[in-house]
Amino acid sequence: MNRTKSIIVAVGFSLAMVFASPVWAQGIYFDAGLGVGSATTKMDGTNFSKLAGPGVSDVATELGLKIGYGPVADKPLYIVGETGGIGHRFDDGSDYIQFNSYLIGPGVIYYPIPLVQLGFSVGLSWIANQTNMPMLMFDSDGGYAYNFSAAVDLGNSNHGCLIGLKYTSTTNELQISRVSQKSSMIGLFVRYTYRKKGILLTE
Repeated sequence: MNRTKSIIVAVGFSLAMVFASPVWAQGIYFDAGLGVGSATTKMDGTNFSKLAGPGVSDVATELGLKIGYGPVADKPLYIVGETGGIGHRFDDGSDYIQFNSYLIGPGVIYYPIPLVQLGFSVGLSWIANQTNMPMLMFDSDGGYAYNFSAAVDLGNSNHGCLIGLKYTSTTNELQISRVSQKSSMIGLFVRYTYRKKGILLTE
């Protein structure tokens, strides 16, 4: 299955999860934001940081968006579809290479207590690497990705702010070369969120 078909299937599945599920659903869930942190990118099992050499700095960033429904059956549970990505950039001051990995798929959000949000998403992945050097950058034939998050939810109304910690892992195989690219990132994030709080969430 090529990348376009994979993305279409993932979008369709995520929308089916979001829109077909809650006969119980009572509202719309939305969040969007960004994060920074530390990442590892391995090519066929070799950490790229070791190949980059001295004098090369690296930084990792992430962007994400979730849309869904909830709370479900008056429980602090939300069913969402997520799309997002992580970028792992290596830079020596003149040249750079950036490994970009993306995820699209379904997820769940749960509030064990009103102040704390836990999230998990899993889905299809693809890559779009970038560089200013004379190198051929291959796309991927598709892969998989998942993430876990834990955040403090600040806001007593339906509008709020999430500040938390997130771990993301992506696995892809490059076209032509068949090289395996695995990226992982752990970082802090800040997101705006809109959610209709359930009974248990406001108690």
